Amino acid sequence: MHKLALSGLHILVVDDQRPFQVMLKGILKSLGMANIQFANSGEQALNRCSQTEFDLLFVDYNLGAGKNGRQLLEDLREKQLLKPSAIFIIVTGENTVSMVMSAVETEPDDYLIKPFSQSLLKTRLLKLQQKKQHLAALYEALYQRQSEDVIAECEKEIAANGRYEQYCRRVLAETLLNQQNFPALEQLLGDSMQQRRPTWALLLSARARLQQQDYQSCTQLCDEIIEVNRLCAQALDIKCHCQLAQGDTAGAMQSINQAIDIAPFQLGRQYLLLRVARQATSPLDMVQASKQIYELTRRTAKQDVMHLLNYIRTMLDAIGSLDEPAKRNKLQQETLLLLHRSQKDELALKDVDFERFEQLCMARLDAIEGRFHQAKKTADKVCDTMTGTEAETPDLVMLLMDIGEFEGADHFFARYSSHTTPDPVLADMLAQHQQQSEDKRQQLSTLNKAGMDRYQDGKYQEAMQLFEQALQVAPANTVAALNLIQAMLQVLESQQKHKSLALYQRCRQVFRTIEQALLMEHHQQRYNELQQQYQGYRQELKQSS
Repeated sequence: MHKLALSGLHILVVDDQRPFQVMLKGILKSLGMANIQFANSGEQALNRCSQTEFDLLFVDYNLGAGKNGRQLLEDLREKQLLKPSAIFIIVTGENTVSMVMSAVETEPDDYLIKPFSQSLLKTRLLKLQQKKQHLAALYEALYQRQSEDVIAECEKEIAANGRYEQYCRRVLAETLLNQQNFPALEQLLGDSMQQRRPTWALLLSARARLQQQDYQSCTQLCDEIIEVNRLCAQALDIKCHCQLAQGDTAGAMQSINQAIDIAPFQLGRQYLLLRVARQATSPLDMVQASKQIYELTRRTAKQDVMHLLNYIRTMLDAIGSLDEPAKRNKLQQETLLLLHRSQKDELALKDVDFERFEQLCMARLDAIEGRFHQAKKTADKVCDTMTGTEAETPDLVMLLMDIGEFEGADHFFARYSSHTTPDPVLADMLAQHQQQSEDKRQQLSTLNKAGMDRYQDGKYQEAMQLFEQALQVAPANTVAALNLIQAMLQVLESQQKHKSLALYQRCRQVFRTIEQALLMEHHQQRYNELQQQYQGYRQELKQSS
């Protein structure tokens, strides 16, 4: 009979409730454990673990406003602060499906529901300690990320038909899949499913089929898993990937929403929802996924200002695509509130010029509401302060696309792309903006070309009308504005000056839209020439009146 060897272990209890700390301390002391420390929050626990190598950790799932038990486990693994022999147990008083499944997916060593008895805890600890001791070499190889040693240790346990053969088959299969050694993986999974078809083997087989683009077989395996276990969110994730790859966006949305309902706190799942929602043109789902990504990464090792920026950017995109005024207004208020609140976020202020980012966001809101002149003024002001390599460059690019300044957008996008590889979410966002602007680009190009053809033929009135249409497509486009001014000046030249007051006023109005703009050299030269010609006509008008 195995005995617990617990007297010399370092124990950490992480719980924000004093009564539970006292209760668990009593149980642990009765089992012979005296070296016990406590932490009231995930942040405090992380600090404790950076100073001490604990052998056994009891961590409550909900830890107040800071990181929760699942996030603490992810951070400890990310920072390699859990030694291979350590036992990590999540404890909680809640048993909702979403919370339990999200915690289980993180794969702690065990999971306990409060309250639990001393005898239950003793039994669980005995099993966990036996497993850790027997597979010590395997856990060390996993910790060191030495795949060949992992394979060797797993094969040794499998060959001996050991007690942990099934666990080692699973670890070996995951390692072979990561190496994309599909023949060896297929053989191993085939052997593992001779007697029965365990969920882990079906999942790994489905993932292998997905990587090999065998979508039909992959989907069949996922359906088999879901039929047996309707709470297997991982199978729904894989099925969603298959549906996306085959262009079934509606099916993919249904699958990912089912997975989210089961276990919403898995980061990769929220990224998948964001991707599906973008393809399905579902702006509110995109906002919800972006919000979850931001919330799930806050106060964790994965925290990054980019998650905050992308959340705000996604809300702006949604505002621009929603038709219902009530939903637009609500989302706009949420965006303004988040921008205001984020001004005090040290993380946001650390790696980005948040004041400039906020200016660009407000200008994008101006463009969405049709205030193109104001949006262009901001764009011109900001252009003068940026080189194209800053973190806020994508926001300038999207603003320039929104107002129809495609030449400027291309210029800054090229500079940014040559210096930076944007994260996948931002890359998809920029690609979507480019795709959405393509129709406007084509319309603008067609109208400008037709207008120039009429201009070359001396049909200045017709040219003027075409350039006016071009500005309706892209209200702040510098080329269209200059073309329109040039056509109007030719019309003025051919008319009696005293009959052209309205045309003068329109000409002045168009000049005002670009008078403070940061123009490229060839546009600036053309602007100066047209401005000189216009001023000459103005002088003649004054003299004749």
